[in-house]
Amino acid sequence: MTQLNAATFSAFLLTTIVLYVLGFFTFIPPWAVFIAWACFFHMNGGVNRNHAFIATIIHMALGAIAAWISAIFLLNNPVESALGQQLGGALFIGAIIAILARMSTITLFSVTPAIIYGYASFFAFASTTGLFAPEHLLSMSFNNALLAILFSTLVGASAGYVNAALVAALVRQESTKASKMESVVSDAKRVD
Repeated sequence: MTQLNAATFSAFLLTTIVLYVLGFFTFIPPWAVFIAWACFFHMNGGVNRNHAFIATIIHMALGAIAAWISAIFLLNNPVESALGQQLGGALFIGAIIAILARMSTITLFSVTPAIIYGYASFFAFASTTGLFAPEHLLSMSFNNALLAILFSTLVGASAGYVNAALVAALVRQESTKASKMESVVSDAKRVD
């Protein structure tokens, strides 16, 4: 099977399975799973599955943790005025993003966009589900955006790993068949 056909088949099969299974676990945001899955391939998962799996989790987790810290600050912003609230929050988040970008000088955190995937995923979950409140952000439940995004990242990175392994297996199987056919043809030519 060609690389493209293997990737197409694998994407169809695994997307169908993942979406079906996630239907039973409504506390896991499917979009966050697919962001992590895409991040896995952004981290070169088609070439080095083990590295991409760990790198995806580390980068997205750092982003989600930084977002959680930002959210706690926003909810406890000491400035009372509307301008102070708006400006204070923007300055704090800007500083956090700058720190995350600067962390790209550390090899372990070298892919800033992957960190931002985790950061943005956190706020997307917390704001669209109405869970941007201290009682949720400090809870040990999947109403806590940090826990939901960390778990979704693990599921998405795992799906990416399985996806890459399936593509590799399908391509390898086809190349093995082609090699056997070439061997038979080569042997037939020697007999003539």
